[in-house]
Amino acid sequence: MPVHLHTHSWYSLLEGASSPDALLDRAAAHGYTSLALTDTNNLYGASAFVESANRIGIRPLLGARLRQNRWRCVALIADRTGYRNLCRILSRLNLAGAKPFPPVVLADLLSSNADGLHVLVDDPVLAEQLREAFGRRLWLEIVRPTIGATAGRREHDLLACGRRLGVRPVAGAAAHFADPTEYSTFRLTTAMRRGILLEQLPRVLPLTADHHLVAPAELRSRFQDLPAAVYNGECLAELLHSDVLPRDLILPEPRLRPGMDRARYLHRLCERGLRQRDLGADLEARRRLREELAIIGATNLDGYFLVVRDITRWVRRRGHTMALRGSAGNSLVCYLLGITDVDPLRFRLPLERFLHPGRTDLPDIDLDFDWKVRDEVIDHVFRRYGAAHVARICTHLFLQPRSAFREAAKLHGLSDEQVSELLTTLPESVEDLLQKRNADNTPPRFPLEPARWPRLLDDARRLLGRPHHLSLHPGGVVITPGPIEDYVPLEWAAKGVVVTQFEKDAVERVGLVKIDLLGNRALATVDEAKRWAAADALPCRVAAKQPKFDERAVIDLLQRGDTIGVNQLESPAMRHLLIQMRPRGVEDVVQALALIRPGAALIGAKARFVRRRRGLEPRQPLHPRLAALLGDTENLMIFEDDALQVIQRLTGLPASDADRFRRRVTKHRTEAEAWALLKEFVDLCAHQGIPAAALTEIWAQLSKFNQYSFCKSHAVSYGLIAWQSATLKALHPIAFWTAALNNNQSAYPLRVYIEAMKRAGVRLLLPCVNRSAGPFRPERGAVRVGLDVIAGLPEEMREGLIREREQNGPFQNLGDFRRRVRPGPETLAALVRCGAFDFTNRPRPALLLEADLQDQIRPKGPELLPCRPADDWSPPDYDKGRRLRDEWAALGFIVGPPLMSLFRRPAAPGKAPPLIASNQIADHLGRTVRVEGLVAAAHRVHTKDGRLLQFITLEDEHGLTEMTLFPDECPAVPYLTMGPYTATGVVEEQYGVYTLTARSFGR
Repeated sequence: MPVHLHTHSWYSLLEGASSPDALLDRAAAHGYTSLALTDTNNLYGASAFVESANRIGIRPLLGARLRQNRWRCVALIADRTGYRNLCRILSRLNLAGAKPFPPVVLADLLSSNADGLHVLVDDPVLAEQLREAFGRRLWLEIVRPTIGATAGRREHDLLACGRRLGVRPVAGAAAHFADPTEYSTFRLTTAMRRGILLEQLPRVLPLTADHHLVAPAELRSRFQDLPAAVYNGECLAELLHSDVLPRDLILPEPRLRPGMDRARYLHRLCERGLRQRDLGADLEARRRLREELAIIGATNLDGYFLVVRDITRWVRRRGHTMALRGSAGNSLVCYLLGITDVDPLRFRLPLERFLHPGRTDLPDIDLDFDWKVRDEVIDHVFRRYGAAHVARICTHLFLQPRSAFREAAKLHGLSDEQVSELLTTLPESVEDLLQKRNADNTPPRFPLEPARWPRLLDDARRLLGRPHHLSLHPGGVVITPGPIEDYVPLEWAAKGVVVTQFEKDAVERVGLVKIDLLGNRALATVDEAKRWAAADALPCRVAAKQPKFDERAVIDLLQRGDTIGVNQLESPAMRHLLIQMRPRGVEDVVQALALIRPGAALIGAKARFVRRRRGLEPRQPLHPRLAALLGDTENLMIFEDDALQVIQRLTGLPASDADRFRRRVTKHRTEAEAWALLKEFVDLCAHQGIPAAALTEIWAQLSKFNQYSFCKSHAVSYGLIAWQSATLKALHPIAFWTAALNNNQSAYPLRVYIEAMKRAGVRLLLPCVNRSAGPFRPERGAVRVGLDVIAGLPEEMREGLIREREQNGPFQNLGDFRRRVRPGPETLAALVRCGAFDFTNRPRPALLLEADLQDQIRPKGPELLPCRPADDWSPPDYDKGRRLRDEWAALGFIVGPPLMSLFRRPAAPGKAPPLIASNQIADHLGRTVRVEGLVAAAHRVHTKDGRLLQFITLEDEHGLTEMTLFPDECPAVPYLTMGPYTATGVVEEQYGVYTLTARSFGR
């Protein structure tokens, strides 16, 4: 059977047109038994390609097309030595020339790493250079068809070279797409790669529609005059193993003193942790520790835990808070090593969710840090373990609807500005537009001829979903015991960082250990707020060794839903849930974080939990055997840990088997898979004497864990952070709001946080060139606006201003500032208009006039004349409205009155329905009212029949009003501005939450 040994997928970025799966499907349809994937200078798709090929019964062969300037060839992997050598070749080829990596020559690189590789060349010169190193593993690649007047001559010369050197020819098609119908997509991506318009692309390209994955008969037909080339390809394929990717776990090596035993050292650290955590005499803690250490030792993970502990210890020694994601908080060892502050005994977290003897994959330990120090932590890891052993993990950015539309529009001649303008005038979202094949009505602002519109949409659909470029994973790091280039190919990311060519899932499939070092803004808020509270000599409750988890002021804040600024607890849905469930402590915050997830929402767990908490529904156990298990969660499964323990309790499976079954449940996607799992579950329970009739509700809850759900330790970890943040807001409001304004970029724009802070009674001070830092800072019982937020103030000017002030003292007046800092006129005007010179006690118009006069009579020398208007005359100050509008333009918020006061329109007397404020909504239950406000948040979802349901939060002078735009009552608004908007609707209430069901919404 012939074999395609030179095949490009869409991971040859903007070269190949088909996905690896599409190529495999085409190969299977043609009856091929083997297929090679050889993308240009990379192995991006290798791991997924192998998985898919094995699943459909095709033998996967791996390699890469190597290209350096004019030199090119195809390297094919014969065995695992060849995989290691190709990783080295690709890494050095991609990194070459940038410090500290030396330049390389492709032929030399191949010759010095030839073991385990076969090479296809189509150049006589390169064949000469590689002949000695590769011998019988060097082959001539003959590609047909080949375009150009000299194509026949080049092939003749290449075959002559082969006869002279004793190098055998191999037949190929250099397939860049699965079938000829994808040639139009290939032309699109070619134009994108070349950076030209579609109409500028030559009609005839070097690759034609014939360069697809041709059938075996056609490949033989193309080489009927050279049948040996087809036969040689078959022989070569037999020499290539399909199982060449690493399988064994590749663990990082901890930095220990020579001769130190890892297991003993880990045990000693855990014993120390027992004493430090006041668990030395706790028998349950000691039993759990023995169990965990036995599993860790049996799975050879001692070093892994020590490496993670080494990183976290370095972070904590520098005074930074940190947290864990995922299930690692279920581990007592992690708690004792200081990797997490989640106590698995207090929160009753089962170890099996994280680690058990039968687990075949590596348990993740993902770490969160203050986002401002995350890069510093990663730099430390590179220094500590060596740049030759560490790399960041890549991620592939795929074209989403908006980016696919933008790229297609640019190919048709639209500029970025034109595309942005067009996007704002579309009658519906781009996502909806690309889903509808008949949605080809030309929009009113389309700048090209109407006939181009349907073609543009078709091109956007062709581009949708394909990889566009390589990016950087937010914090994934790989640490290897040997040189990392021996385990995975490397290259530069756009940010000048060395990354693996495998994304996170592929990294784990080849046995590498991924450690996520992630930035977290909530931790930054907590850390910074604690520092400001300590600076005020206030006893900070959050800084205590054992935080108080029943603080009355915090509970009151949570029960009011007053959580704007508290990460994880500030979305409209979460604020509503807090009001409804009336939290009584940190455990309820943890439960709220799980209840808001899609998995819990799909089974109605949120509403049922609230009803049971309020005594409106009986807390009936799902089964008598589960009565004690789910009591804390109102007899509902809301955590992944609950699902695991329910499976164990009802089926009698050991922990390892129960966890494997839970994973299959959480990963199922089809109805057929769900039915198979249900049958297996019923059969297992039947062996324990539990009839199928008793399992209906249990399975209804279990089966929905295939949606996004939290494991309990993740919820606890984030719940502890949220509790600390809420404590700071309740007890240290100035410190909290300073930190929140500097770090929060979450559910709301900055202006919404500013308004919430003002409503809480915290004063805000205008920016000042003498007192403001870059970020917000507390000052005399208030918060001073920082220079960072001033529009029109360049970063270098801001840094220079602060540096000059620190070195030479405060500025005396406007002239002194101009002489020392020399701002441009636009920058100076922005500073004056936002109040940064109000310390001079002079009207803002007078300051602008002074600057104008100085500019008009500027001397030839470098100094400015101290010129200002006469003391007995000054232009009148701006009125209050003008001052506030200037502040709004420069800052994006205003310091004094509520922002809505700038936009409030006079109410028409006697107009119905009545206009009410947000704090009056509870007094109008069941009545039709009118509200006005600025958009604080908005969210759209599709109903089951495809229509849009929209949730909008409006903010006025007194607070927030939540409203729902049901498609039958009030159509959704495709593109919302800030407003102001007016909404009319009926006030409704559900378990203490008052909302508006909108009847109309508009400007």
